[in-house]
Amino acid sequence: MTERNAADELSRRAFFLKALAGIGGAFAAAVAVPVIGFGSAPFWSAKSRPRLLSSSVTPVLRGTGWAPAGSLADFVVGETRLVVVPREVVDGWAHGTEPVACFVSRTTETEVVAFDHHCTHLGCPLSWAAGAHRFLCPCHGGAFDPSGQVVAGPPPRPMLTYATKVENGQVLIGPLNEES
Repeated sequence: MTERNAADELSRRAFFLKALAGIGGAFAAAVAVPVIGFGSAPFWSAKSRPRLLSSSVTPVLRGTGWAPAGSLADFVVGETRLVVVPREVVDGWAHGTEPVACFVSRTTETEVVAFDHHCTHLGCPLSWAAGAHRFLCPCHGGAFDPSGQVVAGPPPRPMLTYATKVENGQVLIGPLNEES
């Protein structure tokens, strides 16, 4: 009989550790492959360019151009409406034309004001309560009057507005007034 060399032989403990590492690696691969496939599937099967911005929350305008919001005759004096305007958006790494929502209110026969539809507290989307004549934040109880001033809740400042102008009977929405 030949003597066994301890260095050439795999101990029982080392064998079990290597086997356990192999089984753990197999389980990790079994979980990682479907997760990576599920996460990348929309990019492989998309018939058009995938949207980089969510369609559920419209972005805030960070452009400088002007976009038509409709005819002046479409807006009634004293009435506020939510309008979605296709705008050139620059928001970090996302660039392109996106639908941007804003509240448009005709204040006089020739003037309109456009408000950003996000609350100045945490950016939640506002809604217009026509009966109460208030912009309401459903998340934290913020409320704004028809001129965009805070009347209740935690918002720290008035609503942001967009530059507006009327040309040839069309209401045009311009850049966001960051200081409003």
